[in-house]
Amino acid sequence: MTDMRLRWATPEELRDWDDLVLQNPDGGQFTQTLAFAELKRWDGFATHHLVFDAEQPVYALALERDGWIGRFWYFPCAPLHPDMAAIVRATRAFVERERPRLISVKLEPRLPRTPEAMRMLADAGLAQAEDVQLHTHTVVIDLERTEEEILASFSKTARKLIRRAERDGFTIERVEGDEALFDLAWQRMQTIRGGQGLHGMRDEGYYKTIWRAFTKRGQADWWLGHDGGDGPQTVTFTIPFGRTAIDKDEGSRPDRLIEGGAHLGRWTRAKHYRERGFTGLDMMGAPPTWAKDDPDHWMAGLSRFKQQFGEIVDFAPSHDLLLRPRAQQVWRKAVRPVEWRVKRRYTGVW
Repeated sequence: MTDMRLRWATPEELRDWDDLVLQNPDGGQFTQTLAFAELKRWDGFATHHLVFDAEQPVYALALERDGWIGRFWYFPCAPLHPDMAAIVRATRAFVERERPRLISVKLEPRLPRTPEAMRMLADAGLAQAEDVQLHTHTVVIDLERTEEEILASFSKTARKLIRRAERDGFTIERVEGDEALFDLAWQRMQTIRGGQGLHGMRDEGYYKTIWRAFTKRGQADWWLGHDGGDGPQTVTFTIPFGRTAIDKDEGSRPDRLIEGGAHLGRWTRAKHYRERGFTGLDMMGAPPTWAKDDPDHWMAGLSRFKQQFGEIVDFAPSHDLLLRPRAQQVWRKAVRPVEWRVKRRYTGVW
């Protein structure tokens, strides 16, 4: 049994927070950074920086939301520890001591969704909940291979389009982010699904807040793809944090003078992040494997593109530590549906 205690982070730990998050057992998630905390404060959360003290510590960001019948905590894509039962015990003890009015704590360790992982989380005392993060189901390009092996793993169509874009002169460059580029990125993102945007897509303020937060901390890469037309054909915002780089947001000019630019951009970034030592490039979201061929899924179009680079992988969904089960049941069945409509939230209490 792991000896573990949950406590507030010290000022010294907050100063070095992102470096400490990178030392977590999972190698660090971008959803645990100071930049992500800044975004979530803008979005109406209270943020708490906590430390699971043990021989192998975990530095974790908790988000707090005030629902109509009480308060809830959520650890986005965290915490992951070899002994998840110790995490649950430490969390329960801390809440009883420091936050006795919390209704539940949502934990989300970044684990592959296997029967063994799901059983381990249930045995730790957690109840399976809904997905929260977009990349709970996603495509990750494995970068722990040679360039030849990575390229060979792409579909025949993807390889053909990469070669065509290279032959026809499509170029990719990495640039510094600034307000003018943020304006352009938002403009390009409006072209998704014929100008409808993605289902659940947030407003301009949300995206520009996350872009500014990561860019000013040097934790963002911006990529432009040029086909000789009016301005960049593609704009991509990537977060290179932890073991896996994240292709977080992307938009494009709908008229394409050269085919295959988006494919070449993905291949260029895969090579770049492999050279920098990242183990994967996450394409940020896909349908679950059991719906990958569903033409009516809201991500069907993007999924067809992403699956040219690899198979969909499913990560474990969120799990709740139920502290006041009766209040949680009332909230889920009676209060949350109304709160969704009134506050126009698109998922969970978040």
